[in-house]
Amino acid sequence: MLSNTDQPLSGEKIAQNLKISRAAVWKIIQKLQATGYQIESQHRLGYIYHDNSKLNQYIIKKNLTAQLSQQLGFEIHQTIDSTNIRAKQLSFKKHLHPLVIISDQQTAGYGRYGRYYSSPSGNIYLSLLLPNPSHQLVPGLLTTATALAVSLSIEKKLAVQPQIKWVNDLLLNQKKIVGILTEAITNIETRSIDQVVIGIGINYLTQLDQLPPEIQARAGSLRKFALAAKVTRNQFIAAVLNQFFQIYQTYQTGNFLPAYRQRCYLLHKEVTIQQGQQKIAGLATDIDQQGCIVLSNGQHISSGEVTKIRLK
Repeated sequence: MLSNTDQPLSGEKIAQNLKISRAAVWKIIQKLQATGYQIESQHRLGYIYHDNSKLNQYIIKKNLTAQLSQQLGFEIHQTIDSTNIRAKQLSFKKHLHPLVIISDQQTAGYGRYGRYYSSPSGNIYLSLLLPNPSHQLVPGLLTTATALAVSLSIEKKLAVQPQIKWVNDLLLNQKKIVGILTEAITNIETRSIDQVVIGIGINYLTQLDQLPPEIQARAGSLRKFALAAKVTRNQFIAAVLNQFFQIYQTYQTGNFLPAYRQRCYLLHKEVTIQQGQQKIAGLATDIDQQGCIVLSNGQHISSGEVTKIRLK
């Protein structure tokens, strides 16, 4: 009730709506305040809620498009092992609509190749569990579409333009601020991809000294820009979801790729790509219509990790 209005609500009105006593309302307010919700008591007016970036699905939904607000399901955690793990657990039940799993922190967050992903409180750890009715998947396009959606959200809401490092990282001043991990849920009987999990980790309010020392040198943060723009985590999460689902509707056409190419800072640079045990080196000349990186020797590489970048 408090999240869905910008006006103070009297204790009496809340009590009437919930059919409880005003004393019970006061006790509930105290519990909410104790868990971090910023609820102010205004004399003779009632209670008013201030979005202080504590995760709140009602604030997120209020900032979504009307259609998305109705379609998306939410699961919010304060602490979880991994939002991607939770999404895969939930995938055992077929879902007709996308689910959004968000946590304030993770105890076992992971990135590509199962690498540990440091996940302190205050950032955005979000996983999307998407039904895949076509049973086909172009992972290169889905990951690049997600990267572009997050990049556009940062540009529009925080007035700063990150760079995209093919295929799944966003950088600001050469420091990583976003990681993306796409995983497929396969139906063993039909050997088709029934559902998809997209994990997005954003260093949103990170104070870099909270990160392990070995990560601090290469990690960045959006904290300065988020605080300057006065955009809370809930508002930014909604912006990312709005942007992602706008692109997602037609992502398989690749019509978003020109905007992705403009932001991909690997193009026209010498790169080394680790693909399993193999290292591939060459000049990156393009991103093709499947989201693959194209080298000057004609190779199209659909997956891998760029380990070195050199100016031509």
